[in-house]
Amino acid sequence: MTSTRILARRRLGTAGATPHVTAQPRRRRRTRGFVQVAGAVAAERLRLNMFGHAYVGVGAVVIALLFYLALAAQITQASYDISRLQDQQRQLIAEQDQLRYQEVTMHAPAMVQQQAAQTGMQRVVPSSYVAGSPVAIDLTTPLGASPADTTPLWMRAVATVVNAVGGTRDVMAATKH
Repeated sequence: MTSTRILARRRLGTAGATPHVTAQPRRRRRTRGFVQVAGAVAAERLRLNMFGHAYVGVGAVVIALLFYLALAAQITQASYDISRLQDQQRQLIAEQDQLRYQEVTMHAPAMVQQQAAQTGMQRVVPSSYVAGSPVAIDLTTPLGASPADTTPLWMRAVATVVNAVGGTRDVMAATKH
């Protein structure tokens, strides 16, 4: 097999003589990206073959499946907790309604009367009402007006003399009908 170096020597002349060597043309290398280089270096360091890549892929799928199962278990547990709390709330509301009903029936007039009868109390029907006396206030007088004295003048004169002697006008007015 003939390499490019051998062909270049043949073009320049004899193999024994070392003529003035000019710079050989450089070969262009194809550059690879960072991901390709990093992948190649990682593969070389890990020395993974085709089965190794398959194992890594299956491992990643298993890990993802385990995360999914853990998340599904938490969601299921949360739904059970929510159902249990809703049942507990319904039970407490029913108990609250029952207690309200008991409170209302305990204070009902029939219940109060029954408890009073058990303790020996009896309801007495009032036989008569107390008659009220008329009030001596004139409601037709305007507000702020001075109270008008309606006693006759001769009675006021007698009251003045009696007040001076020792009686009071109020005592005389109270005996007056």
